[in-house]
Amino acid sequence: MPVIQLADVFTPLTFNRRAQEAQTRKNIFLNSGVAAPDPVIAQQLSGGANIVELPQFNAITAGEPNYSNDDPTVFSTPAKIGKQKQKARSASRNKSWSAMDLARDLTDADPMGAITDRAGFYWATDDEKRLIQSALGVLADNVANDGSDMLKNVATDAVGAVVDAERISSTNIVLAAQTLGDHKQNLSVLALHSVQHARLQIQGLLVDNFDPATGRLDYQTFLGHRVIVDDSMPAVAGANRITYTAILFAAGAFGYATGNVMTPSELERIPGSGNGGGQTVLHNRVNTCFHANGFEFLSGSVAGVSPTYAELALAANWNRVVARKNVPIAFLKVND
Repeated sequence: MPVIQLADVFTPLTFNRRAQEAQTRKNIFLNSGVAAPDPVIAQQLSGGANIVELPQFNAITAGEPNYSNDDPTVFSTPAKIGKQKQKARSASRNKSWSAMDLARDLTDADPMGAITDRAGFYWATDDEKRLIQSALGVLADNVANDGSDMLKNVATDAVGAVVDAERISSTNIVLAAQTLGDHKQNLSVLALHSVQHARLQIQGLLVDNFDPATGRLDYQTFLGHRVIVDDSMPAVAGANRITYTAILFAAGAFGYATGNVMTPSELERIPGSGNGGGQTVLHNRVNTCFHANGFEFLSGSVAGVSPTYAELALAANWNRVVARKNVPIAFLKVND
């Protein structure tokens, strides 16, 4: 059977469209509603900006109102609405693949679909990692500057066996959600490591939701929260124990937008490669922004044009600009 070469099926416009669709379709944080399209970010990125400003008015402070009377000499004192400014930063990235690696098994009925699904899955995974790292940066800032009021931490690095109080459980998840007070009802997604997921499975606390069209398992829920299992979630080894971090999100906890890329994809022919045998390389470029709502990305420790995974997780790059209850994220640290 003849091998389909990438150059035989590659059409830039088709590839760009289908790869972006696959990137979005395969991103579980987008599909679950944790990240929501933000038109303000999108508009500024479309103008060529990589640092986006998001002005906002603060919530009206709750308190007792004035009581009307019939004295014409008594006047009310108007309250004012304060405002804050959030900042977000996009990331321009690229990845290249050898055509021989990609085209070797592209003998199915839709070779372009096979290529775009592979590229789309790569970028979906990268976007998920960037969102998780951004959430960890938010947590680092919270611990450093806001008294850990978004975190329930029951993990230790003690010698000895882990006890139930230090494990993931209904109790500890509810206590993590309680850091949001009466806004906890907005939380809808629980993201955790597969080790924590296994613990909840053992406890019989997960509810299976099946796709009615196929009968396959679509997703699971815990206390009504959709469960995301991702081994990119932190599992940090200490001297004696591993500390796992789970995150609770509300819908729209992150804003999301894609920016302009002059040449999203292209093929490069290298005839001298392989001692003259030739090589074809696919280059793919994206520009996206995931921003934790309620925070300013300070860019205080960003060496290049775009923040890296490690830079996204730094406390120095984040600052909360709204009250705790207006940040729809909560964190839980456990040992198991």
